[in-house]
Amino acid sequence: MAGRIVSADVCIVGAGPVGLTAAAELASRGWRVALLELRARAQAPSVKSNHISARSMEIFRRLGVADKIRAQGLPDDFPNDGVFATRFTGKELTRFRMPCRRDRFNDDGYDDGNLPSPERAARVSQMYLEPVLMDFVTGMEGVQILNRTSFESFEQSEDSVCVHARSLDDDVQVTINCRFLIGADGGKSSVRKALGFKLEGDDNLTRARSRLIRAPQMLALCGYPKAWMNWFYAGGSWSSAVAIDGRELWLFHCFIPPNMAFEDFDIDKGILDALGVGTDFKYETVYNEDWIGRRLVADRLRDHRVFICGDAAHLWVPYGGYGMNAGIADASNLAWMLDAVLRGWAPMRLLDAHELERKPVTEQVSRFAANFVVNAQVAEAEVIDDDSPAGEEARRAYGVRLREAHLPSWVPSGLNFGYCYADSPIIAHDGAVPPPFTMGSYQPSTTPGSRVPHFWLADGRSLYDALGDRYTLLRFRPDADVTPIVRAAAERGVPLDVLDVHPGKEFDASVYTQAFVLSRPDQHVAWRGETAPEDALALIDRVRGASIEGPEH
Repeated sequence: MAGRIVSADVCIVGAGPVGLTAAAELASRGWRVALLELRARAQAPSVKSNHISARSMEIFRRLGVADKIRAQGLPDDFPNDGVFATRFTGKELTRFRMPCRRDRFNDDGYDDGNLPSPERAARVSQMYLEPVLMDFVTGMEGVQILNRTSFESFEQSEDSVCVHARSLDDDVQVTINCRFLIGADGGKSSVRKALGFKLEGDDNLTRARSRLIRAPQMLALCGYPKAWMNWFYAGGSWSSAVAIDGRELWLFHCFIPPNMAFEDFDIDKGILDALGVGTDFKYETVYNEDWIGRRLVADRLRDHRVFICGDAAHLWVPYGGYGMNAGIADASNLAWMLDAVLRGWAPMRLLDAHELERKPVTEQVSRFAANFVVNAQVAEAEVIDDDSPAGEEARRAYGVRLREAHLPSWVPSGLNFGYCYADSPIIAHDGAVPPPFTMGSYQPSTTPGSRVPHFWLADGRSLYDALGDRYTLLRFRPDADVTPIVRAAAERGVPLDVLDVHPGKEFDASVYTQAFVLSRPDQHVAWRGETAPEDALALIDRVRGASIEGPEH
């Protein structure tokens, strides 16, 4: 049977959250995308990730799909709280207060309230996120989705990539002729293996058995006010239960003691221990998965016209959705650079910056996640189940320690907003050192390479809603002359908008101290200054990658 030939500007392997985000970013800029996915369109996605960070929601907001994503999953009034407890039927130890969807933007006083962002984190399972993104991408012009299609190999030349795939339904060879290839095909990435890239780091931090169950009667058994995420130390091991739909679907993670084989851990007993119920409690198993928590980062992210993103590029413990959210940031970072090269205003050398920017960040995030594993595996030796004054005091003291240890991972503002592309070759650095950050702490800064600090404009709009997918020169003083920069951008064909800033009353002038801030398409600071530089062409050449040394790829 004759094969099929598909033409596209970019071929993406993998239609999970990362691949779908990359497809949406590229298609929204007018490029033809071929999206290859092993699963059938109707096949249920994974439930592994259940937290979409505020930074990811900023990306989805710019794409125009944030509201649809936020509306999924839990009922409007279901608390998004996180709880540590003795058992599901037992006593609460500590609580991290997170508003329900109804109150998500009226969140003063909550642990993750008043974030420095127009967006908020969304407690939406990947099983709901993926269908929304798939429907969104399906409706975009220029996107071809090839379900039940297996990537096999690729060949690349100076100016193109030829991808070889196979349709699993009719065993027909599919050839995709494209300009670039992105592997977003998960931890076992075929694209990464074809490139010969290696994962480096720690390949065994923790292990768990996971089970998605359907139990309509479970919520009524809760011994404390209901919560989205529930953690327990019961039966000698840690476990967690995540409310998926707020009614009957629950995802359990049962962490295996060191040196125990997967098959030796009775997950049924682990779930019953965590619940604090007997064997008369019945539930339906929807999905099982055994997994190993790792801290692995690929040695390379690019070979000429082929890239890897998301779990294909980095693997770590699936706490807090860190891996998925880092992958979404990977996709957004790469998409605007590919757009620049495809449009011709940036040279191929610009793409060197993707690995130079994202690899240090993923190394950093992977260590944050690994440190969280260490905290999560510290068990309490005291007896905390006793219904007595001593037991109550033990629970109180343990809850204080748990809260102190885990608050940064529940409200990871530094991880979401604090990272800086400090060594990027397409950032006009000015010698300033970016402020330090931890997983939970963030200090807004316009230091070049940092995320553009958010504020509200005088007309009530978010600054981010005034930034498009072009470079934007923010002008804070109306008499500051933009002409040299505007003229240089026009000469090089770099898309640039000028935004005269009229900030709202809560604007922090101590953060924006200079007349100009140049925002990249991904909302990171490319340059700042009190006046236009003497050589504006040199500035534009730097931010578009023309000053990167080395051969043109």
